Amino acid sequence: MPRPVTHTGYTLTCRVFGISRSSRSPDPGGKYVRQVNHLILYNELTRPFSFLPGRLARREAGCAMASLTLRLVVLSCVFIWRTQVAVSAPNVIQLQNNEYTDVLIAIHRSIPEDQQIIDRLKEIFTEASEALYIATRSRAFLKQVKILIPNTWSRQPHYLPPGTATFDRANIRVDVQNPLYGDNPYVQQPGGCGVGGDYMHLTPRYVVDKPYGESTWGPYGKTMTHEWGHLRWGLFDEYGFDDPLGGSYPHFYVSTSMGVQPVRCSAYTAGRSENAVTGNRCQTDPVTGLPEADCRFFPDFTRNRATGSYMFMQFLPQVEEFCHGGQHLFSQGGQPNPLSSHNREAPNKHNVMCQGQSTWDVMNKHQDFANGANPPKEVVTTVPDFELLQEKEPRMVLVLDTSGSMRGDPIRRLNQAATHFIRGTVQDDSWLGIVTFSTTANTYHQLLQITSAADRTSLINRVPSTVGGTTCVGCALLEGVKVLEAQGDPSGGILFLMSDGQENEVPYIATVTPQILAKGVIIDTLAYKRSADPQIESLALLTGGKSYFYSGEQGDSTALNDAFTTSVLSRDDRTGGEATIQLISETKTLNTGENYYNQVYIEKSEGRDAIFTFMWNGGVEPRIEIIAPNGTVIGQGDSSYHLMSDNIQVKVPGVAQPGKWLYNITIVDYFYQQVDILVSCKGATPDSQPIKVTAQVSTISLNGSSPESTALTVRASVTKGYLPVTGATVIAYIEKPPSEDVDELLLLDNGAGADVTKNDGIYSRYFLNFTAGGRYSVSVKVNNEFGEAASVVVNGTGRRDNSAALSQNAEAFALDRNEVHSEPLDQFQRMTAGGVFELTDVPSGSLPRLDLGPPSRVIDLKVVRVSHDNLTVALSWTAVGDDFDQGGPAAFTDLRFGRNFTELADNFDASSVVDDSQVLLGDLTSPSPPGTMETVVIRVPERGENVTYVFVLRVCDAAGNCGQPSNIAAANLEYIPEPTTAAPTTTPLSQPNNANNNTLIIAVSVTCGVVAVVAAILTVLVVKHCCKRKKRLSVAPAPDGIGLESGQPKGEPLPKT
Repeated sequence: MPRPVTHTGYTLTCRVFGISRSSRSPDPGGKYVRQVNHLILYNELTRPFSFLPGRLARREAGCAMASLTLRLVVLSCVFIWRTQVAVSAPNVIQLQNNEYTDVLIAIHRSIPEDQQIIDRLKEIFTEASEALYIATRSRAFLKQVKILIPNTWSRQPHYLPPGTATFDRANIRVDVQNPLYGDNPYVQQPGGCGVGGDYMHLTPRYVVDKPYGESTWGPYGKTMTHEWGHLRWGLFDEYGFDDPLGGSYPHFYVSTSMGVQPVRCSAYTAGRSENAVTGNRCQTDPVTGLPEADCRFFPDFTRNRATGSYMFMQFLPQVEEFCHGGQHLFSQGGQPNPLSSHNREAPNKHNVMCQGQSTWDVMNKHQDFANGANPPKEVVTTVPDFELLQEKEPRMVLVLDTSGSMRGDPIRRLNQAATHFIRGTVQDDSWLGIVTFSTTANTYHQLLQITSAADRTSLINRVPSTVGGTTCVGCALLEGVKVLEAQGDPSGGILFLMSDGQENEVPYIATVTPQILAKGVIIDTLAYKRSADPQIESLALLTGGKSYFYSGEQGDSTALNDAFTTSVLSRDDRTGGEATIQLISETKTLNTGENYYNQVYIEKSEGRDAIFTFMWNGGVEPRIEIIAPNGTVIGQGDSSYHLMSDNIQVKVPGVAQPGKWLYNITIVDYFYQQVDILVSCKGATPDSQPIKVTAQVSTISLNGSSPESTALTVRASVTKGYLPVTGATVIAYIEKPPSEDVDELLLLDNGAGADVTKNDGIYSRYFLNFTAGGRYSVSVKVNNEFGEAASVVVNGTGRRDNSAALSQNAEAFALDRNEVHSEPLDQFQRMTAGGVFELTDVPSGSLPRLDLGPPSRVIDLKVVRVSHDNLTVALSWTAVGDDFDQGGPAAFTDLRFGRNFTELADNFDASSVVDDSQVLLGDLTSPSPPGTMETVVIRVPERGENVTYVFVLRVCDAAGNCGQPSNIAAANLEYIPEPTTAAPTTTPLSQPNNANNNTLIIAVSVTCGVVAVVAAILTVLVVKHCCKRKKRLSVAPAPDGIGLESGQPKGEPLPKT
């Protein structure tokens, strides 16, 4: 997100309490405070918890600093080991001949109609296009931007059909606030370095209120260019920020060459540091050797020379480009511009995630610019062409295979799944039709708008139950388009294509694909059995659809029902409690006379229109009983109990009681029966925010013959509205070939391995256990089994009521308090389908099983404590697995250290090894299980002034495979006395005291008077030591970036004013 702007002299306070977590990973809490800087700084809010600048704040007891100076925009990212096209991927943006096309912006249906939003979006992205062109040195700009208008807005003759554009796939969303971010623009970025984000989020207020937006985050064009770096190129923020949920990055660090420095890029960014709560000079924390928690760096607007970087403080007037590593020729007569040089030593998120690469280093590896693509080009205009599209009502045609290979159990199961889908899943007021195909295709039911139970019955009566003939997929697709066209333009309609075999009749898929694409139709595909044509997943990918797979061979698989359900529910963007929630999807095979008990939990925010559905594979219906939390039993004969041919449906009237519901199934038939159980409901009220789960895999295809280790990332998002749910138990079920065994994979939200951002509600894990070539099906189930799940709650709006950030008058600011805390959740359950992926080009013979890959890279190595007296440094990090982020513990940890950052970063193997004799606590030869915290205390050789050590590690397995080197952590071993309380400065913060003293703001704040008092009661030795330190901090040349006029390398004269 972009960092907001602040005024020196005003602080705003935000109270942030510790987020309740699993006992396995407790997080400390505290109050977070934010300061406003000298002149209005257009900064980016790092995490949603950044506090709006320009608010008066005061320090309260026990307050620990959160985010300050400028509101830095924080965009979360999740690391993916291999970059691939994601299933259900965002809309695809193209860059050809320096022109970005097919950029999709979508307005949510809950946003009230406002023409200003459309007009301002055009203005904003016109500015963004020009800024992007300048920032990329004439290599890219926005040429075509589509704005998708919701169907809740009035129709206009100049609005175009939507094509395959949908809100859930939009690159940029205009929607209600995420309470964590307020009106801050941000990008949801669940990918690693160089992997673009899912979407950019803008609020209506940010879009429409230009004075507010510019006074808080700076020029819109520059802010959008910063966000584009996250969205398109997978860049990260280059500033420090405080995240109450656990994903913080430091504001200061110790450089091995220049001492304590603020985190920034470039290092030429000039400014000063001070306590953002009291306005005093920063004191040094003797535990860490770094400035105190409330210390912040404030850039200087008028004396800055730095021209980069866009990912640090894009709002500064001088910033005009992304930082570079020195090899990129930009300006100054064709030479690299040193004022935009990358600062790889700063431990910001970009350096941690991208291993010290500059933003241009990462951008030059992206397909946009790799190998010299899209070289600089002069253009006449950078103004985009805007197209206004409008959504239509949901329209879907079921295109179902009834060829001879579907005979028997397949057609029976298909009939059951489709019947349940029509009866209980499809939304009211949506349109549904049915097409069947074998040798030819036939329309079984024209599009019908569902407004009553009779409409549903009409459709159910036309679900196919007979089979015969060959397979013509191409003619089925054309017939489906015809059904959509009967109600007008087919654009935006969905074909749900289910097929179980290879096509063997003309027209073929390849022949009709151009026609389908031209119609703007979306195709979801369900491959029923492994024999289904492999082309159908490509159809989904080309049209923005989703892919699913059901083998028909794994007895307790729920993939068939899940595919139908997820196809609709994943696109259901109705507000809050109006959307349907799938709680349970379960299949059990039971013998004659066998009883099966299970439970489903209904949470207090849900329960309206609750439906229990039981389906079985023929024979006598089983006996079903449902027991409510209050003990009420619902069974045969009750008014809510409905028996149909081969299914039973129980509709709970009103809002179901929250708590544990039991269901009991007894088989009374003479043979075993397979019973499908599905439970769904809506929110308790239309305005409630039930828990929502979505899931996806990182690719639809992996190459089994690749010499690299093969891994796939499975992710699930668990949220209430836009707020994350933490501490949930999230399990992915992967159905594998050839025997259709099912693997259970516990997904984690711990900021390690495949998961990059801790506690952001996105749970991730690598999947490595491939067994053979073919399709793999993924489903995800979420629950609160251990009672550790909590929803993040933000009290207060986090929004400024006016643009007072530009005012110099303290009375113009209001105290702003956002309380971010956790609220324990009741027991709950969710399920969703995660799609399908395929392992191809597998060499003959079985896949090698000896070693699946190296351990993951550690990305959270930290110095947690430094002891000058004991010459010790305590380090911590999250343990990774023997194979990426899973398996058993790794074999050993290879920890290195040194006194020179560059040497350690550039030559791991030549760096000094931390041996067993230096380890005082912990064991590098016996790593902990993956996901747990590792801690070691080591003894270092030296201590004293200017003694700084840097540390890096890699984790290795028993086969000798080692992960990539971790991020680098630094420790300051100089003597730091306990801080002394300093009197508040009497100089107004808006008029900084720079009386020609070049004093370091990060000095220990001890005045001469205080030193005299201390001298009277301390030993001469201590007095001498303190005076020596005072002198060094006061008169020595300021390290780059710490003093008021800092920002110049040592020896270079300060800028004149």
